Amino acid sequence: MNKTKGIGWVILVLGVVFLVGGLAVKFVILPSQAKFPDDIDTTRNYEGQLGVMMNAAALETGDMANLFLRDVPVTIARTVKTLGVGGDDGAVVSDHAVMSSPAGPVAESLSIYAINRTTMNAIQDYSGDARILLREGLVIGWPIGSDSKDYIGWNGDTQQITVLSYIGEEERGGINTYKFHAAEDPAVIVDPELLAQFPAAFPKDLLLSLAPSFGLPDEMMAQLGPVLEAMPDPVPLTYTFAFDKTYWVEPNTGVLIDIDVLESRQVALMVPGAPDPILLTEVQNLTYVTSAASVQDAVNDANDGISQLNLFGVYVPAILILLGAIGIIGGIYYVFVMKEEDEPAAV
Repeated sequence: MNKTKGIGWVILVLGVVFLVGGLAVKFVILPSQAKFPDDIDTTRNYEGQLGVMMNAAALETGDMANLFLRDVPVTIARTVKTLGVGGDDGAVVSDHAVMSSPAGPVAESLSIYAINRTTMNAIQDYSGDARILLREGLVIGWPIGSDSKDYIGWNGDTQQITVLSYIGEEERGGINTYKFHAAEDPAVIVDPELLAQFPAAFPKDLLLSLAPSFGLPDEMMAQLGPVLEAMPDPVPLTYTFAFDKTYWVEPNTGVLIDIDVLESRQVALMVPGAPDPILLTEVQNLTYVTSAASVQDAVNDANDGISQLNLFGVYVPAILILLGAIGIIGGIYYVFVMKEEDEPAAV
């Protein structure tokens, strides 16, 4: 083998290596990395208002005049953290939220999820953490490479699925997003952690004395007495949950840019033989949106993620594939096309 052909074979082999490397980065390495991070620890802040909130302290002290707090400004700090990864592409994730008023903390919640790191759907627990309940659909966010389609989400209050309807594309925070919407009419709350925040029963006399403040129609007020007569004392209470939520999601990264939420929880009576609970009054009405600072944080995270996806999904593969193509063409020329007489003469 002459020297020129030897160089040609080296160039050809390097071209194949570059080409295969570019394809591997795009179709193997990138998909394997495009999933929920194993080290996420992110806090987002929200601002809103408690239109109504049952005052548990007033209930315990018998201060019925202050049983309901109204029109209280609140902030919510929500921290999502990866607790561990394992199983078949799984992760255990915590979602910790603290709601505060100017006077201090009002409510706190902690949910632990097991999710598929690629689809973001809830999966069966693989970690042995007793706090992980069986859920379905999206529970913590959207997947990287979200589609313009409806998704299935999870309603934790009622322990049921809900539809996250795709609305269309919309700019939010200066970035293009997919807009989703979900809403449900009142349904019975079954989440034990949430139910523990409200009284399980009221004495009949107390319920009757409070009834005029519930704003019930006269027709329902006239029926309330006979209904209560047929019920035990204290009267067991049922609670319902309704919501209306809009989400703005950066689709390439799945980052939630903004959210607009209305949640309504009501106390109700479940009368034997009646198909639906009798709604009495709201015990919690909460509205909130993402703070401007957290919207900007989310936009920054999305832009960083897009840059990484472009780097390893577009630029690096394109450069490697181009170098590979040049190497293969050059190598073929030196090995199979260039004739010995075309070679430069030895000095």
